[in-house]
Amino acid sequence: MQEGKWSLDALYPSYESAEYQADLARFEAIFADFEALDITDSIENIKAAIKLLEEYTVLVRRLFAYSSLQLSTDTSDQVSLKAQAKLRKINAAGTAILTKVSQFIGATQIDPASDPDLADYDFYFQEAKQENQHRLSDEVETVIARMNMSAGAAWSQLQSLLTSTVEHDFKGRSVNLSEIRNLAYDPDPEIRKAAYETELVMYDTIKEPVAFALNNIKSQVIDLADLRGYESPLAKTLEDSRMSQATLDALLEAIKESLPAFRKYFKHKGKLLGHDQGLPFYDLFAPMGSQENSKTYTPEEAKNYLVKHFSKFSPDLADMVETMYQAQAIDYFPRKGKRGGAFCSNLPFIDSSRIMLNFEGSLSDIVTFAHELGHAYHGVQIADLKPLNWSYTMPVAETASTFNEALIMESLLSEADDQEKISLLESQISDTAQIIVDIYSRFLFEDAVFRERQDQFLFSKDLEAIMLDAQKQSYGEGLDPDYLHPYMWVCKSHYYSTGLSYYNFPYAFGGLFSRGLYALYQAQPDGFVAKYKNMLKATTTQSVEDTAAIMGLDVTTPAFWTQALDQVAALIDQFIALTSK
Repeated sequence: MQEGKWSLDALYPSYESAEYQADLARFEAIFADFEALDITDSIENIKAAIKLLEEYTVLVRRLFAYSSLQLSTDTSDQVSLKAQAKLRKINAAGTAILTKVSQFIGATQIDPASDPDLADYDFYFQEAKQENQHRLSDEVETVIARMNMSAGAAWSQLQSLLTSTVEHDFKGRSVNLSEIRNLAYDPDPEIRKAAYETELVMYDTIKEPVAFALNNIKSQVIDLADLRGYESPLAKTLEDSRMSQATLDALLEAIKESLPAFRKYFKHKGKLLGHDQGLPFYDLFAPMGSQENSKTYTPEEAKNYLVKHFSKFSPDLADMVETMYQAQAIDYFPRKGKRGGAFCSNLPFIDSSRIMLNFEGSLSDIVTFAHELGHAYHGVQIADLKPLNWSYTMPVAETASTFNEALIMESLLSEADDQEKISLLESQISDTAQIIVDIYSRFLFEDAVFRERQDQFLFSKDLEAIMLDAQKQSYGEGLDPDYLHPYMWVCKSHYYSTGLSYYNFPYAFGGLFSRGLYALYQAQPDGFVAKYKNMLKATTTQSVEDTAAIMGLDVTTPAFWTQALDQVAALIDQFIALTSK
């Protein structure tokens, strides 16, 4: 195994291995077993269907995870592309019978609480009944699944391929997007600006085909939402998120009211860096404060750093980090063909996770590492649940990850002198601004794209204008109007999915919800960890609102979110005071 790369052997040794081939063969054969099910309503038939669905869930998640993880670190891997295409084809062919079985589950009159083997699936049965209301005929669902392989899924792959393979010369060497975007954190202002300008040139070379991908994906989502009887793609997202419109409205209202505080921060940072018209986009992530925090860390140093701080919260979190490091569960470094950004893939069927980073050793990279380890810790809490209870929704998906960030940053601030605090506060505020202000701009952008795509095709120039307008609404006078970022829609993979829309507000939800949780932990530490772990486990079988209620929190009113945002405003005031001396 090459240093810094993850091992996927716990999934499969290779595509040619006996383990992969056996699972592939079973995957191909399992739909015949679904066809043979007796779907007349009885407790025995329901239990047989659930047992087969559990087996299918493990198979499909394991097989797809293997090829998806391979492609995330090498998007042009032909073997994995072919393997994934084959899996999609097999799965699409089984759509009709899966739909029939799902309808059977959703229509049953059997009370799952009446049987010990089904009692854990009470919430699953409730959601199946709700989903039945939006299900199309067996024939139509089959056609949609098959066509998606050469429609939405193909457009998504195109965006991923183009953004991961585009290259450009930068100061005498060829760089990809991951490398050029990471230079936004460089301490040299000339490099940050030059990297920003190079990044825009790179997007310019691929913007039109990516615009076609975005248009066709959003058009497909609009059509399917309409066909299935949803009021809008947003309404579908909220239902899929187990989240009410009232909660989203409360969150967005509180965010909008908080924007002046963030704009004050942007303008102040801009002045500190010598800008009079607000902060240029290329200096959003400019490091500030003590240079001691600008040192670079090796992966092992980063791991030790996190273990030290996590152990103060809960030993099992620190132990998990050590275990993942030893198991080569993390892919660290950027390289050509590798996706940008970072993610964590929970793999409960092997009681583990895999984390992909584009790690270059900065403090910001360590915070990102902590974030993804939060996802892994969430995965630990659900690993012993039954397979049909493994899935949690987008808003709560960011809870443990951003809670981890708070743990790390609070520990650092408690040990810092004034100069170190400047650097740490700026890093924390900058990261929070991303999940509040920038996320708000992304929500506004996607919402506008969905509205306008219903009536017209949006060329790159149209999408650029929508993005600039969204940034102006969100960042306001905080950013230099001459240096915005019209291409933020090109690189964000969250826009390019037919099955997952509006993957923006969950970051704001998770960030602020976690801040509220952390405040609760500070005020009432006794017994918090046990309750927190129970809450994470409950995310797969309860609504967002009910999950929050476990911790005694009401997320349906702006007051909760405003309280969390007020904490950020206090940090901004502290940062401005320290840097105005």
